[in-house]
Amino acid sequence: MSVPWAMQIVVRVEKDPSPAHTAVLRAAGSAVAVSLAGFVAPDADPEVRERTERWRSGPIRKVVRRARGAGWTRQLAVAGVAVHRFHGVDVAVHVPGPVDEVDPEISRLQVGGLTLEDADENEPEGAGVRLWLNPHLTLTTGKAAAQVGHAAQLVWEWLPADGADRWVADGAPLDVVVGAESDWAGLVEHAPVVVTDGGFTEVPPGTITVVAGPVSSSRRTAP
Repeated sequence: MSVPWAMQIVVRVEKDPSPAHTAVLRAAGSAVAVSLAGFVAPDADPEVRERTERWRSGPIRKVVRRARGAGWTRQLAVAGVAVHRFHGVDVAVHVPGPVDEVDPEISRLQVGGLTLEDADENEPEGAGVRLWLNPHLTLTTGKAAAQVGHAAQLVWEWLPADGADRWVADGAPLDVVVGAESDWAGLVEHAPVVVTDGGFTEVPPGTITVVAGPVSSSRRTAP
C-alpha cells in the first residue's frame, strides 16, 4: 500500500493574544486557495508543481498544526512554503508530500487539541464565497480549519479559470458560518461544493463537514 500524501498547514498561535476561532478558519481557507494557485502556476518551481499535482490526483488530505515563537520561525525555513496573513492570522502552507517524509521542523509541531474561541458573534463579511459548517458537529479549531481548507480548494478548482484567477488575486476572500440546523439538509442538497471527511480524526468516515457556495451549476465533492 502506498504512503498517503498530505498538505501540511501551520497556523501561528501565540499565547497572548491568541487568534479567534473563525479568523483562523477564514485565514486557513484563503491561504490554501492562494497557495495552491501559486504552487501550480506556470512560473512555479517544476518540483513544487509536480508534487502538488501528484497530491491533487488523490485524496486531498490536509494536516493543520499550530506553532508559536521559535517553532513558527523554524518551520518557515523549510523549502516549499507559502506564508500568508489573513484576518490578522499567519498561516504557512507547505508543498504536499508523503506523510512519512515530513520535515522535522514541521512534524514536531502539535496537531491535535487546537481549540480557540470567538470573542464576539461572527457575522458574514459579504465575501463572494461562503462556507457553511455542519451545525450537528463540534470540531476543534484545527479539524475545522482542515475541512475549510478542503472546501476552499474545491471552490478554487470548481470555478471557471478566469473566476478562480480573480478570486485568488483578491486574496480568496470567504465567509465561514455555522449552518442553521433547519437549513442544513437543503444546503447539502444544493451546494456546489460538499466536503465529506475521510474519518481519520474526530468524526466517522463519510461525515459531511462543510458545504460551500453560492456557485451555480454542478457540484464537486471531496472524499
